[in-house]
Amino acid sequence: MKIFINNPKFTLIQFPMIAIVVFVSLLLIGSQLYSGGTEVNSETVGYIFTENYISDLGRTTTHSGESNLFSSLIFIIVFSIMTFSLFTYFYGNYSFFKNKFHTGGNMFKLGTFFGMCFSLCFLGIALTPADINLKDHILFAEFLFRFLFGSSILLFLSFYKMHPSTRLLSFGYLLIAAATGTYIALSDFELNSMLFSNNYLAEVITQKLITISLLSGFVLVGTINNRILKEK
Repeated sequence: MKIFINNPKFTLIQFPMIAIVVFVSLLLIGSQLYSGGTEVNSETVGYIFTENYISDLGRTTTHSGESNLFSSLIFIIVFSIMTFSLFTYFYGNYSFFKNKFHTGGNMFKLGTFFGMCFSLCFLGIALTPADINLKDHILFAEFLFRFLFGSSILLFLSFYKMHPSTRLLSFGYLLIAAATGTYIALSDFELNSMLFSNNYLAEVITQKLITISLLSGFVLVGTINNRILKEK
């Protein structure tokens, strides 16, 4: 296991990319197994992209009152995979760049710490189904985005200052920060209700869009990391 953790190609590129593919693929399968029901209409059939939250797949019982065993198991598995892949990513990211460049000290360490906290929030979300422990489920979801925002801002600044060859990487984190910050503004400050007539649909759709944006952001960062590794 130590061999994989200390392998930057594995921790920075291969494991996160595999995790993203598995995350998307299994959630799509989970959505096909979801019997139906939304927060506002328990009589809908199947999973509706614009009306069901991603968290609905993790419920032990659907909004329509039926067992959601298989979909919830998939939800726990994929969120656990994301936890471990992202945790090792931030650890490997810190180890690799600390040994390659002058990282600038505490800002890079704090960005890494926030990134690790962000990854652990995935596990918290997985282990607190919305129909059993909604309060903690929402808490983990909120802090997932807050920790990622803090981490991406700090890593953007760190990589921008670190070395000319890491400046492109810094803008990858800036894009992640911009997407995360936009989502926080829309949800935490209730801008959805000000900008859209149907707040519920707006929340569901923006949640999907931010998820796609963040996954794309990490793919971009992984691609840039691959270039840096080839130049080492």
